[in-house]
Amino acid sequence: MKKQLLTILTLLMFVTISTVNFAGEDDIKKGSSKYQQIESNLLVGLESSNFGLRTSSAYMLGEMKSDKAVNPLTKMLRGESDERARIAAALALIKIGTDRSVYMVQMGAKFNESQRVRYLCEKFYYAYLLNNYNKQNVDKQIIYAELVD
Repeated sequence: MKKQLLTILTLLMFVTISTVNFAGEDDIKKGSSKYQQIESNLLVGLESSNFGLRTSSAYMLGEMKSDKAVNPLTKMLRGESDERARIAAALALIKIGTDRSVYMVQMGAKFNESQRVRYLCEKFYYAYLLNNYNKQNVDKQIIYAELVD
């Protein structure tokens, strides 16, 4: 219980600090050296033995839409012993949104050994599809509404 509470507290602290660091810094572009430094630190965090650090690193890499994180997150989704970490990896992969990352979540929905992970991968995948469908059709709906009026 104490260990779990410490892990949750560490995760919350990391997310809070990361949020404060990213808040108001829209000038961190994807190719900048600061972005690359943050990305490389988070990639190192994925390999940590600390559960909270691994999962929070996965989350932040998903928020950053890091293309470099797709392979390590795929490894995490497939091989992590704790299903919570696999779920964090699946969410991060969906947030990254590349063809390969979305495909890995789709396969996780079919073939993961944990029923909970399969269920959530399926939900993440369908939410991604619905979101993309709505984005693609919003222009068509606006044009159609203008034609009807």
